[in-house]
Amino acid sequence: MSINPQVEREVPVNSDITIDMLDRDPAAVYKRLRQDTPVVRIGAINRIVLTKADDVYLAKTDTRHFHSSDEKTAMQRAFGGHTLMRKDGAAHIREREAMTATFHARHMCATWQAMFQSIAVSIVSSLPAEGSVDLFHHLAAPLSALYLQKVLGIEPNSKDQLFEWAGALITGAMNAGFDPAVFATSDHANAEMNLCMDRMIEHHQEHPNPSVLSIMANAPEPLSLSQIRTNMKICIGGAVIESRDAILTTILGLLQNPDQLRYCIESGRWDLACEEGLRWCAPIQASPRIVARDMALRGVTLPAGETVMVIQGSANYDEDYWQDPHVFDIGRQPIANHTFGAGTHRCLGADMYRLLVSKALLPLLFDRFPCMTVDSTQPVEFRGFVFRGPTSLAVRLNETE
Repeated sequence: MSINPQVEREVPVNSDITIDMLDRDPAAVYKRLRQDTPVVRIGAINRIVLTKADDVYLAKTDTRHFHSSDEKTAMQRAFGGHTLMRKDGAAHIREREAMTATFHARHMCATWQAMFQSIAVSIVSSLPAEGSVDLFHHLAAPLSALYLQKVLGIEPNSKDQLFEWAGALITGAMNAGFDPAVFATSDHANAEMNLCMDRMIEHHQEHPNPSVLSIMANAPEPLSLSQIRTNMKICIGGAVIESRDAILTTILGLLQNPDQLRYCIESGRWDLACEEGLRWCAPIQASPRIVARDMALRGVTLPAGETVMVIQGSANYDEDYWQDPHVFDIGRQPIANHTFGAGTHRCLGADMYRLLVSKALLPLLFDRFPCMTVDSTQPVEFRGFVFRGPTSLAVRLNETE
């Protein structure tokens, strides 16, 4: 998307869109915005949103006009420090590179593929042989938690604690009013996470391994302890919920399209389903960027210092790139979706997630339950403006053709 050098007018304001509309049916909202006002301030959230795919990509990759550094938000207070997500340049690169070895191809092949297979076997084998079961609680959540524990190198006290920590961090980061009661919850989670990480660092120093915490703790010139903790929390805050929701979305898409499921079973092309699931409902729908200098975009002026929300959930539905974007279709042309971002802040764990889902979970799940169907007595509902996914996914495991 080229930047128009002519400043024409201020960003228009839409006062009709409500928080409830963004929570329940954002796709309908964004479809109208892409057509009519692709750059607009939504009054209900007091943020400028970018809804076109080209603009989303621009905001993620144009470091001259956009940046991520912002120490005024509630995130720093909620996470107990300034995370690499809110840094740019050399500071961001150093902290990002401190954990990249975990995601290197040699560890993908030598460590993670076998471990993910083992995790998938343990979770799928725990499902009953027949009857109705909610895959939210009995598959996606425990799988996401266990997989992330191994990759990050932490051992929470319970299988639910990762989600509790993530929820506390996210709620704290969105505490725009700086309500002390909200921060009390994130402070409690921070204290628990710090104890867990300090304990695990001692373990990893005695038993080095490819996990993120071990890689950072055993580096020749490690980051400070406070920064190791803070950057581990940004992994927890996004990844466990994101993975759970994306897994459920992908399974639902396949179950609603039996011909596509049959093709995956016969061809082994689970990667197509994984990628379409990520596009069909981006588990993280929106991300913030900050305008570095006044700029004109699509005939309006983005003021320097303004925080804009880039809507990857909308970018993934942009009709300039995808026909009938509301349809789950694994046969689409291989156009890169925006779910894991782009540029220097692109998600480090993107290929790790793909390995888990494409190589381990989906082939194993549908090998055991090839005739699985959605339980029609329990409708599936998607919710969420920033984090989005099914609130449940009840299926019947004993259906036969």
